[in-house]
Amino acid sequence: MQLIHYIKQAAFQEGEVVAAQCDANLAECYVLIRPNCSLTWRGSVLVFCGIFLVSMSIALGFWSQGLWLVLPFAGLEMLMLAAGLYLGALRTSEREVIRIEGDTVAIERGRRCCREIIRFPRGWARVELARAARPGYPSRLLIRSHGQAQEVGHCLNDQERDRLATDLRDWIHPGPAPA
Repeated sequence: MQLIHYIKQAAFQEGEVVAAQCDANLAECYVLIRPNCSLTWRGSVLVFCGIFLVSMSIALGFWSQGLWLVLPFAGLEMLMLAAGLYLGALRTSEREVIRIEGDTVAIERGRRCCREIIRFPRGWARVELARAARPGYPSRLLIRSHGQAQEVGHCLNDQERDRLATDLRDWIHPGPAPA
């Protein structure tokens, strides 16, 4: 199942991690949340290649002097660096889509395909911003209904989470239309 692209990538402004699209009467809203991606895949490859060239040049220099044991450790370092950059790039491809349609609030999570869907009845869904018990810890944005709770926006900072909580409350339970 393809992860539906409700909001095109172009909807994101520079440095923005939340994009939303609602119809005029707030009957349908789509919110796309993505992690802050300061290093692109291409950037990761370039960083790896640069560090690889420098490290292997140094290791080959030692190898040519007869210190062959440096080469396997340099290779192991490069393997660990590649794994770290790959896992970091994989994490930045995570997406969360919050769909508010009719009488349902759905949370979809995944990368290229949707791997998890959680649905709540819109009339019973409540948005809760749980402050951390200790200073310095992040708050948690929860959508609750019938004893179940799902955290959304775990990749957001506190200011973005506050703004999203306010917007979600307005979108899930819009006030009466002005007369």
